[in-house]
Amino acid sequence: MEKKAGAYLKGATILAAAGILSRLLGLFFKVPLYYLIGSYGNGIFYNVTNIYNLLLMVSTVGLPVAISKMISENVAIDDFEAVERVHQVSFYALFAVGFISSAILMFGAQAIINMTGWPQDSYWSIIAIAPAPLIISMCSLYRGYFQGFQNMNPTAVSQILEQIVRVALGVFLAWLGAKAMNNIGLGVAGSVFGATAGGLVALLILFYDYRVFHKKLVAQRRERPRKKLKSKKFFLKRLVYIAVPVTLTSAIVSLFSVFDSSIYIQRLAAAGIEKVTATIMMGDLGNAEILINIPLVISGNLAVAIMPSISSAFALGDKRGLREMINLAVDLIIIVGLPCCVGLSVLSKPIFNLLFSGSQYGGDILTWYAYVTIFMMVSNTFQSALQGIDRFRFPLYSLGVGAVIRMVSSWIFMGIPSINIYGIVWSNLLTFVFLTLSNYYYLHRFTRVSIDVIQILKLILSAAVMGALTKFSYDALGMIMPGVIAMVLAIVVAVLVYAVMVILTGALTPEIFRSIPGSGRVLPFYNHVRMLMGKAKITLEAPPETEIYEREEEKAKAGTPRKRRYDINKTHAAEKISRTAGTNARRSGTGSSSQRRQSRQPDRPKRRSDRSGKD
Repeated sequence: MEKKAGAYLKGATILAAAGILSRLLGLFFKVPLYYLIGSYGNGIFYNVTNIYNLLLMVSTVGLPVAISKMISENVAIDDFEAVERVHQVSFYALFAVGFISSAILMFGAQAIINMTGWPQDSYWSIIAIAPAPLIISMCSLYRGYFQGFQNMNPTAVSQILEQIVRVALGVFLAWLGAKAMNNIGLGVAGSVFGATAGGLVALLILFYDYRVFHKKLVAQRRERPRKKLKSKKFFLKRLVYIAVPVTLTSAIVSLFSVFDSSIYIQRLAAAGIEKVTATIMMGDLGNAEILINIPLVISGNLAVAIMPSISSAFALGDKRGLREMINLAVDLIIIVGLPCCVGLSVLSKPIFNLLFSGSQYGGDILTWYAYVTIFMMVSNTFQSALQGIDRFRFPLYSLGVGAVIRMVSSWIFMGIPSINIYGIVWSNLLTFVFLTLSNYYYLHRFTRVSIDVIQILKLILSAAVMGALTKFSYDALGMIMPGVIAMVLAIVVAVLVYAVMVILTGALTPEIFRSIPGSGRVLPFYNHVRMLMGKAKITLEAPPETEIYEREEEKAKAGTPRKRRYDINKTHAAEKISRTAGTNARRSGTGSSSQRRQSRQPDRPKRRSDRSGKD
């Protein structure tokens, strides 16, 4: 299991690092762009990118997840012919979605301007970004393909290079159009064309990686017996079945912000706040969301990385491995996410003074908004786990109720004078606490996974001590040195205190520590703290139980009797995937236990014949 966990954590770490770096590059892009094109150009830029992001939702959210899940399922049972069929069907589906989206932008640019009332300067910006949906759709195809094999390197490298090209070329073309040619419209068009060019570079890199990887895969396929191949219609139905609920889930969450934008003037007016002040408050809330999105990048990429691992364990019927993987993911999310949230809260005002100087409300908003983030992160993890075990409808059920809670509570809270703009913060907290509990209920129901409450309390204690000492350090250091230096030193204190606390409390167990990529570099520090606690040193080698388990796995692959059971499990898993995709009711697992036992009856004679060696 530790090998599987190590592979998952390695992929998750790569994606998280790439996501954070891409987000930072995005910040570097927005600052100079604002000074080049001004508020008017910025308005055009956001209008165009908003409709672009809307058209990309299907091809960048739902379909890549579906591709990754379907490929990982078939890789788990060594059905590489099915992997290729999934890739072919996905190519046609994503090409169609991307082509239609690009055509809407290319040939409907003037119609969009007329319908929305945007300035005519928006025309060339829409034309400049029109090829991007097709290009990014093809990027999503290859990223989902590699993620299905739990190979996150191509995705990470392509994301970083895409952002580098986007930033460098976008800023240069914005300067060329807005300053050299003195045309704001052309300057904005140049900035958005950076996204098109960056996507093209990423696509070329991904295609090259795919060609190299595919040659190796073809060589492996020749050495394996061919299996009966399902039709393209079968895979297309399953692709749609997975992609639609995943896309709807993301769409519902994105509607929360749209709802807030449409009611905040009216509701804050009911609280006695004028329009200009209300708009300033909303702007500070937006800046706070930029900051809380940084830890959310970590959870988002961890969720992407865990999907193939959970899908593989589910396809093989490895219930124990499935539960261990989910527990590991939750532990890792809280270990990483909780200190980020506490740190953003206790240092909210100095962070805002550094990044958004002059902000009147942002620091106070972030102080409370930061704690919403941890529930967002855990809820997203539970949601991805449910999707990994084919329970796509249940996150939608939770979100449907959550959307009602979110909109009603936001409407009520913002109209209360003593709460005002903080009503959005409290409604988000209420909503995501509900989503966390609801998704956990469904996950426990279908997998019997249980969260270790004592482990959670240890992490809360560690983060609380870290937060208190960080706040004290900043206040003390701020009296004798500049605020920026004091904040940097306070962050160093936070890292050291939290690292010691998670070891002292036992929250960072040896099993979790061994699974973290690069843990060998900090092993001396980890052992030193353990020795101070009177505990024995550990090594990076697996414990005896795991060694026995791995030896049994090696024997299984060498052809011992366990190998026959291993093959039977794979065959049974393949048949289970086929049955699961038969009808929506059966796929959702709503049938009774007796019905499910009946559906497995035809497999039993085959298992007995296999065990008797007749085949």
